[in-house]
Amino acid sequence: MSPRQLVLILAVGTVVVLGFRHSRDPHRTALPFGSTDLSTVQTELARLPEEERTMVEDYVKRSNGDVLPAQFADPDDPLTARTFGEAIELQRVWIERKKVDDARMADLRAERDARLAPLRSLADARVVKAQIVDAQGAPAAGGSGNFVTRIRIQNLGNETLIELAGSLKARDRDEYLPLDLCWIDLGSQQPLAAGASIELDCGRNSGGASDQQRAFVANPPGRFNVEWEPRRIKLASGRVLDSGL
Repeated sequence: MSPRQLVLILAVGTVVVLGFRHSRDPHRTALPFGSTDLSTVQTELARLPEEERTMVEDYVKRSNGDVLPAQFADPDDPLTARTFGEAIELQRVWIERKKVDDARMADLRAERDARLAPLRSLADARVVKAQIVDAQGAPAAGGSGNFVTRIRIQNLGNETLIELAGSLKARDRDEYLPLDLCWIDLGSQQPLAAGASIELDCGRNSGGASDQQRAFVANPPGRFNVEWEPRRIKLASGRVLDSGL
């Protein structure tokens, strides 16, 4: 065999090996189109490092299996991935941007909590019970019914509250918008003595419970975080506190 033939054989062999490796690269695996079911690509998914495997799974959940043409995609969050590799790159960018957004939101929340703190020290509001009820107010059986929350309001200070306004909301881990639980507005006709508490019901509209409201009643661990946001408090002394929110 001549040196030229040997070089040719080695070159062809190298191309074949590289082509085989390239074809087995899990990053080139196509994502299931229009589905979040990754069962058909579990073998390829298992060949990825754990961090990258998680990125692919999380990306598919975020995109809901959709693939948008580049010209129609959100430039800040394009859901255009067609392969594992593309999904990993887009998810990595999204994670870094989310870190920045989370830090900014944490600063805003800290500022907001500082403004609410003086009012929260005087009055507390919380959910005692949440349920789906029928038109008569009895716990609803089956799929229909309205969302009702029982709220307890307590005067934490040493003066009578003669006005109190604020809202209870549930921040939702799985949804962008919070769930409105109750708008509280106690006027001078409902004074609340120092240390006293009252309970009231919120809701019972005729529109039927939403999926988010039903989820709140089911109370999945870690999904909801209830927040009391007092807006205005007036004391018997005439002193008024306003959060300005």
